[in-house]
Amino acid sequence: MRKTAATLLILALAWIGYTAWPIYELGVLARAIETGDISRVERRVYFDAVRISLTNQIVAAYVRRTGIQISPRAQHMSTVALGIAHPVVERLISPQALAELLGTGWPVTIVPDAPPGTVGINSNTIGTVWQIFAGSEYGIGRFEISAPVALPPPDRFRLTFRLLQWRWRLVAVTLPEGIQNVLADELDKARRAPALAR
Repeated sequence: MRKTAATLLILALAWIGYTAWPIYELGVLARAIETGDISRVERRVYFDAVRISLTNQIVAAYVRRTGIQISPRAQHMSTVALGIAHPVVERLISPQALAELLGTGWPVTIVPDAPPGTVGINSNTIGTVWQIFAGSEYGIGRFEISAPVALPPPDRFRLTFRLLQWRWRLVAVTLPEGIQNVLADELDKARRAPALAR
């Protein structure tokens, strides 16, 4: 009986630790964004994976908004998609630019004037521990959360963390559809500019 109780206690403590660990890392990232601690942001973001995440969303929004036909296979081939979305994605993917995007809730490196009422991610807007836990999804080595909690779900960023080399790192940022559309429009302008210059 004692062995069973000890095993259950160890499993319960392991589950609590596994559940709390990514929430703690989310809080550290939110504080780093809020204080402008770019080195801390860098250590908690896997930029190659975030670049692919943003590229795929921007290309999909670009195709949706312009009606240009790109084969689904080409959309998901990272080199083709990155080539299409390069003018926009490269201005979003630096540690400073990503911190500004998440911190202000708007892609200020591309469209400087944020609309009124824009809310970014910081230690106050990610919610309480209970709100984070209730609004998150866990998997084996995966944690997802949408924030800021003050916004309706369609207007929130969806952050995906993965456990990589024993550290929770941000690997994907799903943008709200409104921001995807703004970035797709900027991509359309950037792609048309060389044609107009001829």
